[in-house]
Amino acid sequence: MDTNSLQTGHTQSPLGPHLANVAENLQLVADLGYGDVALAIPDGHALRVVADARPVTAVAAVAASRAGQLLARSDEPEAYDAFEHVVAVIGTRRRVTRGIGYHTSARPVMTDGRPAGVVIRDVVEQVTESPGAMEIAFMSLAERVVGLLACGPIIDIDSGEPFTTVRRAGDGIMEVDGAGIVCYASPNAVNIMRLAGLDGAPVGREAAALPGGATAIAPVLHTKGARAVTLEVGGRVLRFRTIGFDPGACVLVLDITDVRRREQEIRVKEATIREVHHRVKNNLQTIASLLRIQARRTTSEEAARALAEAVERVSSMAVVHEMLATATEESVDFTAVARTVVDMVRRSMAGDSEVSVDVEGEIGLIPASTATSLALVCAELVHNAIEHGVADRPSGRVTVAMRQLPDELHLVVRDDGAGLPETFDPESSANLGLAIVKTVVEDDLQGTLAFSRARGATVTVRVPLGRSSREDD
Repeated sequence: MDTNSLQTGHTQSPLGPHLANVAENLQLVADLGYGDVALAIPDGHALRVVADARPVTAVAAVAASRAGQLLARSDEPEAYDAFEHVVAVIGTRRRVTRGIGYHTSARPVMTDGRPAGVVIRDVVEQVTESPGAMEIAFMSLAERVVGLLACGPIIDIDSGEPFTTVRRAGDGIMEVDGAGIVCYASPNAVNIMRLAGLDGAPVGREAAALPGGATAIAPVLHTKGARAVTLEVGGRVLRFRTIGFDPGACVLVLDITDVRRREQEIRVKEATIREVHHRVKNNLQTIASLLRIQARRTTSEEAARALAEAVERVSSMAVVHEMLATATEESVDFTAVARTVVDMVRRSMAGDSEVSVDVEGEIGLIPASTATSLALVCAELVHNAIEHGVADRPSGRVTVAMRQLPDELHLVVRDDGAGLPETFDPESSANLGLAIVKTVVEDDLQGTLAFSRARGATVTVRVPLGRSSREDD
């Protein structure tokens, strides 16, 4: 095949399912094979890297990702020879980069009987010069995986979809021969099998007879497909990923027993916390109901008003706990909390009047402790804005604006009333609601309050977000 043949059929075409599956499995090849690996496809008269992976198991020969780069023929003769002559090429030329010596090999990837790309592997000399039994076995498996990918995508035998996996820390790796016998097992694999109840070593045994082997390995042995299953065996939870070579197979197995146990503990803890929030919400609603009953029975207008304000305060905190009771983590969407609290106060204070209360902007998820305090602040400020800013007018508008910056939250409540009196002093004000707001903002949230008389009354609350998040953690 001459140089110009690089233009045939595949130029600038997107990756199809086969090449995409090759690209998605490059990291497995890199880690099993202790070397850099790349997939290149023809682009005009050249080859362009469309995906690559660097090993976490060895020194990388290539300094950085080459994805998107055109490969010079003089730099990558193995890749061009493999693609043009449709043959695997084992490079003999020693290369050096950053003082690291390595060798390159390449294998063409065939789609519909034609070369569609080439897989390039770069392995450093310190691995190839004196490899141990494990390195030899792993590199052999990497080469077999590349050979499988070169012929077509690896297909999951259960779903019929392309199969992708990676080598994870803690994985045990086994190789199974054509007779279904384990011919190599890494130390991790030996330990995992023993913990799952195997008496002795896996090597020399039928793969189907291993703990979980009948389900996870045997169905794949005589196929070129793959299977991923999680099984509970011998009191352990094992995650198998098996790739069939027909004959033989590569088996990756990970003991996830402790992970599953921790997940279960977390689920129980989350359920308990949600139940606590649910009960707190119910208790707060009960307190609010008792206060309402007391307010209806009192003959003092001042006492009734004070009790009604107390109901608002308790109810605003109940809103947060109601949301936490259905949340999956200890944080809530404060935008939804604010809208609920504002609507509750508006209906309580404004009734059927023409007073409108609008909520603008978003804050998003914030820690529960911050949300509870900020909900109380929001309720008090809206209450004061309606009561002192617009309640005596036939119509009026209160606006609640909020936003989240990288380091702090802003909550602004403004009304279009007459504004704060000239003699207003927040430090000496006898208003109970304002006293609550100052205490919560400054002492609990470590935030700041600012007041403005321009175009009505405006109160700005700033809360340092970083501190609140760290405390919640």
